Amino acid sequence: MKIKSLILSGLLLCSTALPLDGFYLGGQIGHVALTGRPSPTYNNTIGFAIDLGFRTNPLLDVLFSSQYSSHTGGGNGLSLYAETLAANFHILDVNDFDVSLGGGPGFYFFKYAAKTDTLFGIQAGSNVDVKAGENLRIGIGLKYHTLFRKDSDLGDNFWTIMMRVGYQFGA
Repeated sequence: MKIKSLILSGLLLCSTALPLDGFYLGGQIGHVALTGRPSPTYNNTIGFAIDLGFRTNPLLDVLFSSQYSSHTGGGNGLSLYAETLAANFHILDVNDFDVSLGGGPGFYFFKYAAKTDTLFGIQAGSNVDVKAGENLRIGIGLKYHTLFRKDSDLGDNFWTIMMRVGYQFGA
């Protein structure tokens, strides 16, 4: 736990050295698909996420995301919590469409029966957003989460495809 806190503190300290061009608050809802060991036992499901971030310049956003999904099957079911930090690079901005690529580290918590597995991993993905107003963004995001397993019974890689809505403050 101390190592996780140290890594998160270091990332936050590094990010505060960057200039701020605006803050972002958003939400996501969409499909969470399990792969590997959990996929034969637990069903895919709908997941939810809250995004907090800031824009350092028109090309780079730093985004913290907290995601939750509850998967049925295996008797007691499986709850998945994902806490990720990502650097999103805006690669294309045409008319009202904005395309970004990004990725970063994350901590993943798999809870089933009376056991919880905590794993470290990385995620990468892409977002396509439509500018619905001066500061309002609506879009879709696709992410793949790769987990570094130790002796986890059910913690494994997964992917998400989620609808996104967010508001950029100070843009």
